[in-house]
Amino acid sequence: MQTQSTNNAVITTLLFTALLFSHGTRAAPPPSKAACNAALQAALVTNLDFGDYEGAVAGTITVDTAGTRTAAGPTLAGGTVSAAAYDVWTTLAGCDKWNVTVTLPASVSLTGPVTMTADTFTKNPVNKFKLTAPGVTTRVTVGATLNSAAGQSAGSYLGPFNVDFSH
Repeated sequence: MQTQSTNNAVITTLLFTALLFSHGTRAAPPPSKAACNAALQAALVTNLDFGDYEGAVAGTITVDTAGTRTAAGPTLAGGTVSAAAYDVWTTLAGCDKWNVTVTLPASVSLTGPVTMTADTFTKNPVNKFKLTAPGVTTRVTVGATLNSAAGQSAGSYLGPFNVDFSH
């Protein structure tokens, strides 16, 4: 009869140890959305630049998210052309659970000799995206359309715009 008691004690101990081990290896819950927003980082890599053009006729100049420029009306005349580019990353492990949303402005005014409007902002990735490990960047590019009046005054036009990254 004593042999049976000893075997039951061993079995009970092994099950108890297995339960403790299983409980001790559970993953920690992911960080909250608020914590991940606080850890979200973005750095401007390249400004949006429409380049040079001759504004004798009204029309639009579009720079897409790949940095390709097209015009409807104005004559393109060289210069530096680029889509805006941002590197986005997190400093907190576990934030890969939350999607990143990119919010662009509807339009912005550019000031120079007179004003112009840029609108129809586009982004790549087009939809929400997820980050991976802390410090690993995801490149986000932004394009837009510049609206030029007939006889647009020559000069440099500047207009800051906000790009919002959030979880």
